[in-house]
Amino acid sequence: MQTLPQTDRKHLSHDAALMLLAVLPERIRDAYLNYAKQIDYSIEMVLEMALADFLDPDSLTFTDCKPQIGLHLNEDQVT
Repeated sequence: MQTLPQTDRKHLSHDAALMLLAVLPERIRDAYLNYAKQIDYSIEMVLEMALADFLDPDSLTFTDCKPQIGLHLNEDQVT
């Protein structure tokens, strides 16, 4: 098995996210891009959280970051 170069980065870079997207099937790539746009997150954050959730079910999730996404607020609730 080929070894990968080590990096000291803590997060996925934008360029790395684009390279990852480039090798994904079109329907998966489009789903990631659409979801990132829908929740107003960068594509690198969406990919990083999706990978983290796959590797560790207790990791930070999209719901943890923006729990109000997809919820309709009542008029009397304060935002």
